[in-house]
Amino acid sequence: MIIGNAELIHNTIQNCRKCSYVDKPPCKYKIYHKYLPKQLHTLVISESPPPGRKNDYIYNLNHSDRLRNTLAKAFRVKQDKVIETLIKYNIFWTTAIKCRPWSKRDLEYMRRNCISILQHEIELLKPKKIIALGRTAWKSINELNITSIKIQRYYHPLYVIRFKRSELFILKNIILDIEL
Repeated sequence: MIIGNAELIHNTIQNCRKCSYVDKPPCKYKIYHKYLPKQLHTLVISESPPPGRKNDYIYNLNHSDRLRNTLAKAFRVKQDKVIETLIKYNIFWTTAIKCRPWSKRDLEYMRRNCISILQHEIELLKPKKIIALGRTAWKSINELNITSIKIQRYYHPLYVIRFKRSELFILKNIILDIEL
């Protein structure tokens, strides 16, 4: 069932033409086929792939990534073990904006265009819990009016590492669902 849903989400993103974009990292790296846990528990939603002509992306394991590096610090694992750690805990990381924006100025427009894809993704994946990290993810989740799934909101990991470094352990506990 989850394999068919992975294909549906991938195709929905691949076929979307609402925005001008650099690329479509979820499709480029086949994240729904390679990294979706068999027993999904938690769907983590952050902002978007990094804007501009870049290679960094949480699932591009051949390139260093600030988000994956921050999560490595929070989880206390090596950067190349972050995705493995997420899968181990039945967590899938997605973004409110599916395509790589040209610049930060495009984020809100693209977020609004992606809201139906995010809703479709949530309906197909049926997570037990959603963690929305950062304002962009919060806005999207608020617009979806989800009532049947536990939702938790927290700061984006890159905000935590820059301005609230002492809260990295809180970020870890929230994402990995560890009781404080």
